Amino acid sequence: MKYRTFQDLALFVEAFIFLHTSKLIILIIPFKKIAANLGKLNELQVQSSSNTQKVKSIYVAIQRAAKLSFHSSKCYDQALTARWMLGNRSIPSTIYFGLAKEGNGLSAHAWVKSGNYIVTGKPGMDNFTVVASFTHQALKR
Repeated sequence: MKYRTFQDLALFVEAFIFLHTSKLIILIIPFKKIAANLGKLNELQVQSSSNTQKVKSIYVAIQRAAKLSFHSSKCYDQALTARWMLGNRSIPSTIYFGLAKEGNGLSAHAWVKSGNYIVTGKPGMDNFTVVASFTHQALKR
């Protein structure tokens, strides 16, 4: 993989570490405790377009890191990674959790939006009904 700048490489390393940390957290901490730290439940996100380039860079870093992760990187750990990376930069985002009927059971999906940009989980998200969302607003600086 070729990185155009040191910042691109640093974002990749951060995404790689967060993806693995997210997977570990998902395996050992119940969803209820994770959800308590994701943001405000079912609150509408304020639209933001001033950080579009940063958001796109985070998207690219997560996609690259997911391809090289030591585990099968799924939508949930990618969504947590995006939420944390955006939050660390005070970029507002909303993480969505959806369900869809699949045969006799249900399947789940998670995705993250920042403004109008879908950071993770875009493939298939339209097939899922949102059951919860958590919004993290940017802190005023």
